[in-house]
Amino acid sequence: MASNKQVILDFYQNFIEGFIIGDLEVLDSIKPDTISGLKGCAIPTAMTIISTIELLGFLLNKGSSTSDSSANIKFFLHYNGNSFFPHNYFTGDVEEKICNYRQGMMHHFFPKFKGGVAGICKNDNDENLFITIRGREPNEESLNVSILTRDFFEALNRFKVYLEEEQDDNFFNSIKIRLKDLEYNIEIYPQTTSCTTICPGTPQNRN
Repeated sequence: MASNKQVILDFYQNFIEGFIIGDLEVLDSIKPDTISGLKGCAIPTAMTIISTIELLGFLLNKGSSTSDSSANIKFFLHYNGNSFFPHNYFTGDVEEKICNYRQGMMHHFFPKFKGGVAGICKNDNDENLFITIRGREPNEESLNVSILTRDFFEALNRFKVYLEEEQDDNFFNSIKIRLKDLEYNIEIYPQTTSCTTICPGTPQNRN
């Protein structure tokens, strides 16, 4: 029987790398129209990243619930007082924006804040996570998904190294338990079928 650590490493390889990173690499390769700025899949890319941050925060945070999205996002962003992300820009103000983007996109597709404008874009020429919208007030910004994606890939690399170096079996057992709470089958075997993507471990209807 595989150890708890190996089970979680297999989960990371099959689920995080196989499903999430694979999809993100394709989404990241899609560039917006140079005139309109549309058709870049910026919103689906941000949805994937932020929902994954939320998932990882839930798996790491033994005291959280699936309904507390903001707590799970913040937990991963500041795990053990540090950050897997290469830039320490997830301060209180920025992390609140990320949580608000999550709520807006997941429920309404378009990110939106009460009393303000929340833009979203892909911009490979700007190193800022948030770009001020030209011709708007200074507090009207656009989330730069190009930077978010780049830094998220780095965060996942660092997280994988963290998993590989960690030796505490209780740590891996806790993640395993929380995966089962989500009804994920942690023994995932990627396969090509004619079926649509389903939650790993969800039984398919058979004729």
